Amino acid sequence: MNWIISILIITILILIYSRQRSKTKREQYLSKLRSGWGKPKETPQYNFDLISSYHLATLNNSAFQNISDTTNQDLDLDDVFTFLDRTSSAIGQQYLYHKLHCIKGQSEVRELDDSIDFFIKNEHERLQVQLLLSSLNHKNVYYYHSLFTSDNTITNNKLKLAYILNTCMLISLGLSFINLLWLLPVILIFCINLVFHYKNKYAQYDQLNATQYFKQIHHTINKLHAFKKLSKTVDFEKTKKATDKLKALYNLTHIFNSDNMFKDEISTLVWLPIEWIKIMLNIELISFQLFLNKAKNSKKELTEVFESIAKIDVSISIASLSINNMLSKPTFSTTKEILIENLAHPLIENCITNNIHLQNESLLLTGSNMAGKTTLIRALTLNAILAQTIGYVFATKYKAPFSQISTSIRITDNLNENTSYYLQEVKELKNFIDQSKKTEPQIFVLDEILKGTNTLERISSAYAILKYINTANAIVIVSTHDLELIDLLQTHNYSCQYLQESIINNELHFDYKLKQGKPESTNAIKILELNEFPKEVTNLAYKTKKMFS
Repeated sequence: MNWIISILIITILILIYSRQRSKTKREQYLSKLRSGWGKPKETPQYNFDLISSYHLATLNNSAFQNISDTTNQDLDLDDVFTFLDRTSSAIGQQYLYHKLHCIKGQSEVRELDDSIDFFIKNEHERLQVQLLLSSLNHKNVYYYHSLFTSDNTITNNKLKLAYILNTCMLISLGLSFINLLWLLPVILIFCINLVFHYKNKYAQYDQLNATQYFKQIHHTINKLHAFKKLSKTVDFEKTKKATDKLKALYNLTHIFNSDNMFKDEISTLVWLPIEWIKIMLNIELISFQLFLNKAKNSKKELTEVFESIAKIDVSISIASLSINNMLSKPTFSTTKEILIENLAHPLIENCITNNIHLQNESLLLTGSNMAGKTTLIRALTLNAILAQTIGYVFATKYKAPFSQISTSIRITDNLNENTSYYLQEVKELKNFIDQSKKTEPQIFVLDEILKGTNTLERISSAYAILKYINTANAIVIVSTHDLELIDLLQTHNYSCQYLQESIINNELHFDYKLKQGKPESTNAIKILELNEFPKEVTNLAYKTKKMFS
């Protein structure tokens, strides 16, 4: 009797310790969430193949514009994403990536405003929701969307074979009570089922991964429904109906994902005979194929659950972003106008801000080397995308047309297609010309246009192209070192502006502030001097420069 009491006491002590440990971990995580509010994640690891998989799976022609790979690279959107990302779940992370790379429509820009404001004002609910969503921060959660974004393979032949093998197994087992020789076909069928069972597991590895956290996602959405204050801001009617319809799927996952419940030596002893029974009667294979059949007919409900969780997580992420950053809501005009005050680039600490106003004109940006031309046009273009995707900009004021955006900033040779730098840029410029014929408003962004060819033809071609694409519904933002383009384009609705350096104590200083007109000086040869090039080189360079002046 004493040993029973001792076991009970030890069990109770283990339970108390386990509960206290869970409580301590919970408090530590809540403390981490409080201290991390308004800040980027600390040294996060990003698997962009998994993060982008939802976006790539949902690409379609119904969007106003899907951000191209070229623009993604030109603007370092992966780095921008890591700065914006303050999500707690893999689902939220995937949706934020999708939102950043897909311009849907003007009516959808402000869809998260109410929930963003809610999480800014309600710290207690926000912390509880973040804690809940953190349970979905596992790599297998990244596969969940494949249940509704892809056509999952449903093999009815496998089901038929499984049912035939089960029938044979049950008959053989029954006859074995009459004659033990019938155990031989039982063993044979078990071996066939064993191969069948594990072959199916490996063949449908990604699909099984998609279901690994189905139960946890189901629990999460139901717990979100229980937040009374949040329910007044977020409409859960659709997801409540969706979760009711998904109960059958939820129940099936207990069968083929049951091995996840057993993670130590003692529970493995329980798991082993269960696994044998599942193999003997093909229970896992049958239940998983039934799950896929039901999931195929439940894509709408699966999508609603995914998006509901994702939008809440993204709302918290944007709310956190707004705390220590200068954000404002954009307005969209129907005229050819850009008006931006205190424009900043989010990845530049203590960024020097600029004001830009273009009325029925485009921007020709010139200036010295290292003065910040490329950074400025990247900041402008990035904020144009942010305005139309997450609905916030890094500026105090932003007004522009709701536009499709094309960029040509970071061009390289394409060895796979055997195209040179110049030919690669020509192909991109041809795309700009095609885009300029569309009825939708356009923003074209070019950095140092046609720098891969000779001076005379570069200036001549650049002038012709820039004049052509500067249509009534297009705004062109172009930077160049070719000052000759100023005289050619300023009479064709181009605002000529520049960035300039100053030399103090024989050192270059940049104020990174935009100025109207033509640059007063150039600095390429001066930079050679400051880097201690031989006087023979710099003197000859100055002399040659005068010959062309």
